[in-house]
Amino acid sequence: MAERGDKTKLYPVAMRMYGDGKSLTEIEDVLGVSRQTLSVWKRDTLTPGEELDEWDKAREKRLSYVQRMENLLDRELEHAENSQAGQGLGATYDSISKLGALVQRFKQAEQEAQMKSAAQRQALFLDFVRDLIDYGSRNDDELVSVLERNFDDLVQWGREKYEAR
Repeated sequence: MAERGDKTKLYPVAMRMYGDGKSLTEIEDVLGVSRQTLSVWKRDTLTPGEELDEWDKAREKRLSYVQRMENLLDRELEHAENSQAGQGLGATYDSISKLGALVQRFKQAEQEAQMKSAAQRQALFLDFVRDLIDYGSRNDDELVSVLERNFDDLVQWGREKYEAR
């Protein structure tokens, strides 16, 4: 667990991790800073009158970076397609290859983050259903019977609602 006074070291790391698409819970696990503390750090960067705080702006900037790389890749591909055969396009092909690899890497990381997020949402939903069953078995038999009658529909609804987007 992080100690008092660690903010100067951990704050920039936490902000960078958030900008890279990590959730506050993931950052909490890695850095040992409570989610509440991270929320306060994040909230403190909100300028009055603006919708996004600095952390969300960093995340948005990173996403726009991927879009800019894709646009650059498109321009390089268009340049190569419009060039005549025999022109020295070695550097262009090298750029296309490197940009393509970077775009692919970023998109793969984005897909993995979405899948991980979906899995976490599904697990939280199932934990909630388990808690309902546990609560009902201790306090409300009618709740348990309603859950039993509708269990398959409830689980299917949860799968559809919390699947990867």
